[in-house]
Amino acid sequence: MGSVRRGGSRGFFLYLGLNVIVSAVTILGILALWDRRSTPPPTPPATPTLDPAAILASAIPTPTETLVPTATPYVYRVQPGDTLFAIALELGVSLTDLMALNDLTETSVLDVGQELLVPTPGGPPPPTATQAVATETPATAQAPSVAIVGVSGAGDLATEAIQIINSGGGAAMAGWTLEDGQGNVYVFPALTLYRGAIRVRTGAGADTVIDLYWGLDHAVWTPGKTATLRDATGVVVSTFNIPAG
Repeated sequence: MGSVRRGGSRGFFLYLGLNVIVSAVTILGILALWDRRSTPPPTPPATPTLDPAAILASAIPTPTETLVPTATPYVYRVQPGDTLFAIALELGVSLTDLMALNDLTETSVLDVGQELLVPTPGGPPPPTATQAVATETPATAQAPSVAIVGVSGAGDLATEAIQIINSGGGAAMAGWTLEDGQGNVYVFPALTLYRGAIRVRTGAGADTVIDLYWGLDHAVWTPGKTATLRDATGVVVSTFNIPAG
């Protein structure tokens, strides 16, 4: 009887131990599974968002203001034989600007030693062909205003020239004439003079956009003579009396 009870006790405790072990393993498995489910998945790294407009804007340099230097007038002292036209042509400045700056007109008489303000410091380069002959478009509706404004080098064939300006709209001068009143007549070639100036030189040479050559072998502009400019129909456009030297 005693041996039977001992065998039953051992079986009970063996069963109880196995039950504890199985329970423990089950609980540990459940806890491990629960821990795995309760842990949030790692957050993926944020993908940068590209803004094409912002990238393009950053690639374009920011414009900076360009400061234009202000021209400072300088003084020119009138020399013997100078005219407004000759001064403007020599210094490469606008005749209109030169007259406006000094409150003068095309018929103003200059005195030797007179001081004139010149629009730009040192004078810009001489006018180009486009600037000298055509500084306005042919579409301008303004009427031409062509006039003889002076003579340079009177009596000296090498330098003698009549100075003509147009302060209005384009003037088609083909067939116009320049006369000295003593039978010498210069006929203008096919030429449209826009706002600007030209010279008719007495001697021979190759025409340019600002210089036309009469082709004579002697000077014609002596003191007291009158230069007469006529259009193609013979109408007098302008006259100029050669002053005493």
